[in-house]
Amino acid sequence: MKRGLPMSNSTTHPLVTVLFGYAPTPLKAAQIAETFQDCPFCVSYKSSGRSTTGIFSVPSDRRWWLDRMVEDPGDIIGLESAALFYPQEVTAFSPWTKGEVHPDRDLPPCRTDCRECSRYGCDCRGCPATRFFLGAEEVKS
Repeated sequence: MKRGLPMSNSTTHPLVTVLFGYAPTPLKAAQIAETFQDCPFCVSYKSSGRSTTGIFSVPSDRRWWLDRMVEDPGDIIGLESAALFYPQEVTAFSPWTKGEVHPDRDLPPCRTDCRECSRYGCDCRGCPATRFFLGAEEVKS
């Protein structure tokens, strides 16, 4: 299998996070879970009724991205409420940590245009799955 592009010149340890959320309806919970299936940082995202659970493995300097999901869960991902947990000494592998992400999409799997975000080009280099990706962290084993 062809490996994805290196994530940049810098190196980081992946940050593993569990996101628990509560959606307005079971249908919305299922839609949110489906949206994250192709996210380069998502290890797994499932729904059951109105509850959702996502496991992410992200560059450590992307913690702000996770925090935004909790600060404004309705606007960011469509949840009524959300909480993050950072398990210690847990390893989880997302497509990003496995080097399987290729910058070939016009829009990220979540369908948000990174170029319209105020963080793009500043403290965020965009989604590694898009052709507008500016480069990011290389996973440190």
